[in-house]
Amino acid sequence: MKAFRTEDIFSLSLDDTWDLLHAHVDEARLRKIHPRIISGQSIREGESVEFHGHSFPREKVAERVIRIGGRPSKSRWSYRIEPPETYAYEVAFPNGSVLRVDNTYSPTKGGTLVKTNGEVSLKRVPSFLAVWIVKRSFNQSDREDLAYVKRMSQSIVRSA
Repeated sequence: MKAFRTEDIFSLSLDDTWDLLHAHVDEARLRKIHPRIISGQSIREGESVEFHGHSFPREKVAERVIRIGGRPSKSRWSYRIEPPETYAYEVAFPNGSVLRVDNTYSPTKGGTLVKTNGEVSLKRVPSFLAVWIVKRSFNQSDREDLAYVKRMSQSIVRSA
């Protein structure tokens, strides 16, 4: 496993960031946010915790098929969620590849400070390249997240 750390400012407030993270808990909305997720189903959810008008499972396990390099790949996602501080997950693939991510959130000027501690092991991929792939994927996910928020904001304005 190769460890990595990132620290970025996400351009939404802490409450808006957690509104977005709540959308990620719903499998249908998750596929609308991130098109590379082809299908998914929740296998198990633990007790719930309330934050900002939303109910989050403290633990969740989901099986998903995601598109990686143009090919579908099965994966198991295990979450640990403690709003408003922590949104952590592990993605495990049948070939033994694993991604572990522990995100912590705090309000800051310009949005939400997101600190990520992670580990990655991709089979048959050198560790430096695996970290680069993960960070590139995070950047793509951030763009998709913000595009989703923009679409949802526009649909609220249109319906008002």
